[in-house]
Amino acid sequence: MSYGLEGLETRQLEGIVNILNHCTDSFLFVFDFSKDTYFISPFARNLFAFPEEKLENATHELMNIVFPEDQASLRTELDLLKSGKKTEHNLDYRWVNKNGKPVWIRCRGRILPNDDPENRILVGEVAIVTSEDRTDLLTGLATESQLRIDFGSIWTKKQSVSGFILKVDIDNLGAINEQYGVMTGDVIVSKVGDCCRKVCSGTAKAYKLSSDEFICMNLTGKSALVAQKMYENLRREIAEAEHGLGYDIIFTVSGGMVAFMNDASQLDGLLRKVNFSLGTAKRNGRNNLVTFNAVDYTKHLKNLDFQEKIRDSIRNDFSGFELYYQPVVDAKNLYLDSDKTVLNVIGCEALIRWTCPGYGVLNPDEFIPILERTGMIVSVGRWILRTAFMQCAEWNRLQKNFRVSVNLSYIQAKKSDIIRDVETAMLISDVNPRNVTLELTESGYIGNGDELQALTESFANLGVNVDIDDFGTGYSNLRYLQYLKANTLKLDYTFVQKATGGNEGDRKIIKHITQMAHELGMQVCMEGIEEKSDIEKLIAYGPDKFQGFYFGRPCNNVDFREHHLRPDATRDIYKKAK
Repeated sequence: MSYGLEGLETRQLEGIVNILNHCTDSFLFVFDFSKDTYFISPFARNLFAFPEEKLENATHELMNIVFPEDQASLRTELDLLKSGKKTEHNLDYRWVNKNGKPVWIRCRGRILPNDDPENRILVGEVAIVTSEDRTDLLTGLATESQLRIDFGSIWTKKQSVSGFILKVDIDNLGAINEQYGVMTGDVIVSKVGDCCRKVCSGTAKAYKLSSDEFICMNLTGKSALVAQKMYENLRREIAEAEHGLGYDIIFTVSGGMVAFMNDASQLDGLLRKVNFSLGTAKRNGRNNLVTFNAVDYTKHLKNLDFQEKIRDSIRNDFSGFELYYQPVVDAKNLYLDSDKTVLNVIGCEALIRWTCPGYGVLNPDEFIPILERTGMIVSVGRWILRTAFMQCAEWNRLQKNFRVSVNLSYIQAKKSDIIRDVETAMLISDVNPRNVTLELTESGYIGNGDELQALTESFANLGVNVDIDDFGTGYSNLRYLQYLKANTLKLDYTFVQKATGGNEGDRKIIKHITQMAHELGMQVCMEGIEEKSDIEKLIAYGPDKFQGFYFGRPCNNVDFREHHLRPDATRDIYKKAK
């Protein structure tokens, strides 16, 4: 959104704000982050100890006005605004008035649109929060402003807190509002507020936060068991409320809880922990309580750190990402020489690796879920396609029929125009379509056989090969294999390992799947070959290709070319020597 102010200099903005300050009860301000200057309405100096209307070294000087307990949250907010990670500012916190008393303010603003990312200017207003703002009109419960006051008064006296924070959220309130109307939603919110007030009586204090969130807070040292009992009582009260509504509407609440003893943490730190627990409860199916777990939270913070570092890598032209390649050999003709020392490597699978600052080289299972959850798999997936296809085209100048396969994430295929992405990568690389293979994991398409069929047909129309990867994991739908335009069925590593480990049932299944695939015109690649004995056990089933650590571990393109690539002229020499 543009306000028509983006071309103005800071001095001009300050002039406009100075005029508008006579037309409002709020205090308008301009914060120029690049110059670290802060200009505010002169009327603000009547209440607060601003030395001047305009502050130099503003980030530091503002902290002299901010209540000490709120400085950390404001610094975090300013860092996000300065770095470009946020463009809107909306924060309730406290300034200290001229009498040394904390006064709640509500500060709102927006970064002005600007082509220069270094020139970030925040324009907004500061309004004093009245006592009425600390009581929710719908439920009569105290609001977040009062929550902060109550917590701050205890923390200031003891420099620590003991007790618990239980946060509850009405499940699917948005859907209820959409189906039954906002008035019905308000009735439910009011009922839950009444239930919270009732279960907190004598033990904790209830607060209303956003439209569907409540907090029950105890700061007198009550234990986690008390909070758990409170949540169970709350669910019983809600069941009675549903009965009172004639069961016309059924609703549930999820809960997250953190307990603490002599904890010096500030409120925002504890709220982050309880929000994490509540989010876990939501992900676990709702209508349940999750108690804060430090190990899981540490892992969560690590994932958030990974997430931000991945974004930095993508912004920096995918710095840190690299493709490794694992050889695929011809199971019908394993060796090129009569001494059986030179493997007949006919292709490879491209596997992504990421070097994360501070953590080193990570395997896909450590960061692919983050890419898929955030949608960044689309950008990274395009990079993989381009890089792998260009590598294939380069190696094809040495080994004409060498093939490179690329895994496609189900999320990647769903969230992007995957056909266009593949076409673009082919155009950029000028690769021969018959030498590239796209691997699809069939488990992602369970219940969507038609979707998988349409996708394989589209790829086949482009002239590229399609492999069905990890076949045999979980539920595998044999019925739709006959309709797929797939070239190869890749049997899953764990499936193959069970068979080579002596599981007679798995060996029979592998035998029949291989026979079925051949009858359908598909080849079979057996993954997970780790020892020579594995080959001896599986070769009788007639596989077409093998892949596994026995033939080579994934390595970068330089090492792969040195150890596995056989130029066509060299291959002819091996064949003549047989």
